[in-house]
Amino acid sequence: MIRWGEPVYLWLMTALPALAVLLFLLARVRRRRLARLVGPRLLPRLVPDQLRWLEHLRNLLFVLALGFLLLAAARPKWGEELQLYRGRGIDVVIALDASKSMRAEDVKPDRLARARAELAVLLDDLRGNAVGIVAFAGEALALCPLTPDVDAARLFLDIIDPDAMPVPGTDYGKAIDAALGLFNPAENTHKALVFVTDGEDHGRNTAQAVQRAVDAGVLIFPVAFATVEGAPIPVHDERGNLKEYRRDREGNIVISRLDERALIAIARQTGGRFFRVEGFSAARLRAELDRIRRKEIGGGTFTDHVERFPVFLAVALALFVAALALNDRRGAWLKLKPRLRAKPGTEDRNEETAS
Repeated sequence: MIRWGEPVYLWLMTALPALAVLLFLLARVRRRRLARLVGPRLLPRLVPDQLRWLEHLRNLLFVLALGFLLLAAARPKWGEELQLYRGRGIDVVIALDASKSMRAEDVKPDRLARARAELAVLLDDLRGNAVGIVAFAGEALALCPLTPDVDAARLFLDIIDPDAMPVPGTDYGKAIDAALGLFNPAENTHKALVFVTDGEDHGRNTAQAVQRAVDAGVLIFPVAFATVEGAPIPVHDERGNLKEYRRDREGNIVISRLDERALIAIARQTGGRFFRVEGFSAARLRAELDRIRRKEIGGGTFTDHVERFPVFLAVALALFVAALALNDRRGAWLKLKPRLRAKPGTEDRNEETAS
């Protein structure tokens, strides 16, 4: 299975067919302009058909080179290698809200899918640190202990499903306590909790859990994947098709909205920072985590996927070199200039005289 370190570059490849068509049309326009300049009789002698096809081939090689360059920038990875890690880092637990309301679609494609995608990018940025995973709804489950193997942590992140949570609802206190259970209680620094939720808390012991986090030296960084306007909570059938929207006891459609006040208070009390989905990026969160005092992390092994971008980069460079080797434009124009100084009719008369 191929993994991508920077998948955003794959979207740019959708523009390559349009670029190929554009280069083809520009070549035709140049040929027509040259035909008007020198006349249709002289054009085949100045620019033979084989030169025209060489230009098309050069453009094709250029587009292919760009394609392989974008593939290299996307950092493809496949194959595994066992690595021994030793360095300085922090302990980061990611607690992901897996309540039913995370299926709401005020954040596209939905709250949970968007959160999972952003966290996947964050995990790639957290290589060199120890990462743990907690899923929570009405109860909290510690899925992955702290490990330097971020790819293993990502596997647990990918299997989180609201339909598999044993208790519905959202309880911040239980989620925080489950995360605290993954940290080393003997340490009082270099610990962070990335708390991803849609901003609805139905628990009763959140304040006490937050105080326990403060006492343990854990900085909490809440990230709200929801909007103040909110959205209805979809209910799907067994095939994943939309069946209806969740309703209250009176039959009204339930609108799930962000209540950020508690999240802002949690961030302030623990020394973290609150993030909204609007304008959020994994890089901004990583910058905040980089401010935390680091510790020695070592002695563990982890499986890492092998970076394959050098192969694609080498192919891209080879294609660029081949395209440059076929670039005959300069030579063609040097041959064309002295002929353009003479009138086309003069050249024809010279040929008749010579014969």
